[in-house]
Amino acid sequence: MDNTINTPTSEQLKQFSSGKLWNQDELYARKIIFAGMKQRSVLNAYRELRIKLLEKSKTDNIVLLVSSVSAEQDSSNFSYNLAATFALDQKKTALYVDCNPYSRSALQYITSEITHGLTNYLIDETIDLRKIIYPSGVERVRVIPSGSSSEKAVEFFNSERMAIFVAEIKARYPDRFIILDAPPVQSSTEARILSRYCDHAYILLPSGQADIEETMAAVDAVGKDKFAGIVFQS
Repeated sequence: MDNTINTPTSEQLKQFSSGKLWNQDELYARKIIFAGMKQRSVLNAYRELRIKLLEKSKTDNIVLLVSSVSAEQDSSNFSYNLAATFALDQKKTALYVDCNPYSRSALQYITSEITHGLTNYLIDETIDLRKIIYPSGVERVRVIPSGSSSEKAVEFFNSERMAIFVAEIKARYPDRFIILDAPPVQSSTEARILSRYCDHAYILLPSGQADIEETMAAVDAVGKDKFAGIVFQS
């Protein structure tokens, strides 16, 4: 594997931005943030999270794990919106990786035909990495879907090929922000395994429903050294 880091050219960024982009009405319908949206408080909240992550990391090349505490809570919208927040900067790109093979929520963000996903790539070494990265409806945001197999996901994520995969997607662009969207902590062990590949981790909690013991268990699962904060969702 070639880990050489090169600054992306304007042509590379142009190719990264290709694909069908959503208009403002479509963004509102999907509850996706964008510059100029009416709900400024929502946009600014995501920007504040971005600022804190950048200050904590001292670099733009971040791998962030996102997981919820509750099995009933979907983290995909938050994860994708955070990726979109980083991509507001025209010199930066973001990659949303759906590591939750039990929900496959990332499919709603992809704007092209899907053939393979992450688990397919981890199983089959003949699948090229480029074949599982898809355009989304937001400029400079790419998506890797979870794939067609949910069986043995723990073993897949615990493999050497998964470690190589994360290293490669991080090295490909020096200013790329990467989100690993993991299954809920309560109902799986994937978040604990995936935390070894991340720089930081956010835990999502339903607003007004925080349980101290469950929250602390979630923090322990991702590791206190990786824990970057709790985000409450209404």
